[in-house]
Amino acid sequence: MGSRRETASRRREGPPVKAEASGQALPLASMPSAPSEELAPDGLPSSGLRCTYDGGSLQCGGCRTDGDCPAGKGCVANRQTRRFECMASECEEDTHCFPGSVCRRVNLGTTGSATIRRCVPEGQRREGEHCDTLPISPAGTCREGLVCVQGVCGVPCRLEDPSSCPAGSSCQDSLDGPGCYPDCRALGCPEGQSCKRLASEGYQCLASVRGDCPESPCGEGERCNMRLFRGHGVFWCARLCNPLVADSCPADHVCGAGSATVSTCYRKCDPVEPRSCGEGWSCVSVSEDMTQWGCRPASR
Repeated sequence: MGSRRETASRRREGPPVKAEASGQALPLASMPSAPSEELAPDGLPSSGLRCTYDGGSLQCGGCRTDGDCPAGKGCVANRQTRRFECMASECEEDTHCFPGSVCRRVNLGTTGSATIRRCVPEGQRREGEHCDTLPISPAGTCREGLVCVQGVCGVPCRLEDPSSCPAGSSCQDSLDGPGCYPDCRALGCPEGQSCKRLASEGYQCLASVRGDCPESPCGEGERCNMRLFRGHGVFWCARLCNPLVADSCPADHVCGAGSATVSTCYRKCDPVEPRSCGEGWSCVSVSEDMTQWGCRPASR
């Protein structure tokens, strides 16, 4: 694959096209991440998608999951058309992109599908600053030469060589390769932040924390869910469930993703009514195909 920085004559995709869909039109459906006041060059929220509400579910493009796409492609949010589309990788490293852009993974690949990398605008976050796992806008992504590891920008490292990271940091894998992750128990935190134990493993400096788990254990049959967003953390206990069993959650609840490998119950909500969860809660998609919507504590 040739370098775009050496040959800038190759053109990107064409201008956004208007998506056609039936049903009740919705102006924008927000993807989890960038705040609504964070705008893209077109003046709309960076995380917004153009969707319709049809047949009881949101339709936001030509695919719902990576499994809907042919081999070698994944279901990716096209930031130009603001629709989910089956797209292939266009780069393998930063030098394959035009100046001002970097090559980043844009899908989680939770269904075992292909890893999709696209050229996205270079981020603004420096080493040690909090970041978004998937690129939504430059305001939440790392600068060139850094990778986002568990929500923190770090320098690349080698997993087989612990000395490739400075003292107090460990080399951990991420969607864009291994990076150095700081241990706040050894390095401390900036003023105004606290060193918080995460629900999975490890610790992280957070500016605000809601919830008491995992320090306070959850009840039997529950697990500690967490939501991290740019230095803010929400932790809550949720009942474990099985998405293949219809009655594994109480009435008016849905079974959704608690993590990449565990499902938990969420109070059911209506995505057309963003405030249906009440103050301090957000109605978000809790399934990969965006068919299940549940209430989750707001990160701030």
